[in-house]
Amino acid sequence: VAENSDWQQDIQSVDDLLKSSLDLIDKSGVPGIDLIPIIENADRVFELGVYFHNPFSLSGWSKEVKGSGGRFCVLTGDAAHAMPPFLGQGANQAVQDSYSLATKIFEYNGIVSQWNEAPVSSTADEETEKPKTLQKLLKEYEHRRWLPTASITAKSALLGYLETGQKGFLSKFRDVFFFVA
Repeated sequence: VAENSDWQQDIQSVDDLLKSSLDLIDKSGVPGIDLIPIIENADRVFELGVYFHNPFSLSGWSKEVKGSGGRFCVLTGDAAHAMPPFLGQGANQAVQDSYSLATKIFEYNGIVSQWNEAPVSSTADEETEKPKTLQKLLKEYEHRRWLPTASITAKSALLGYLETGQKGFLSKFRDVFFFVA
């Protein structure tokens, strides 16, 4: 599935959307006795796509804003890893992202407060551990959250295909499974 990088939907007329909706019902084999009259009499149509970001992107979730003096823009939730809704995990993952990010920001604030309180050392020969930078902490946040969100995104996409896929091996497996069950 290709990612829609600019988040633009195809602009179609209401008539085209109604026709494509009726075509989908016809192709799916779903009895449309109740649904077809509703679609045919609709005067407005909202096309809502199911979007997800490719979780295997190398772009990362944080970037330093150029010319900002070291400030960062960080993505969480759907902005970082929008996923299909078939497992209902989008909001849950966003809350976990927020908690993980807040933990890293708290850790960075502790480092900064230590810098402000630490006495200036008079000897340059002392070996001191270099504190973590904000950029490193943001990467730790991303690494901590990437695997769980990528895994859930992949599972959700598979489940969505099983639920809505038209033709292929997995849709035949689904049809046989639910016919037997």
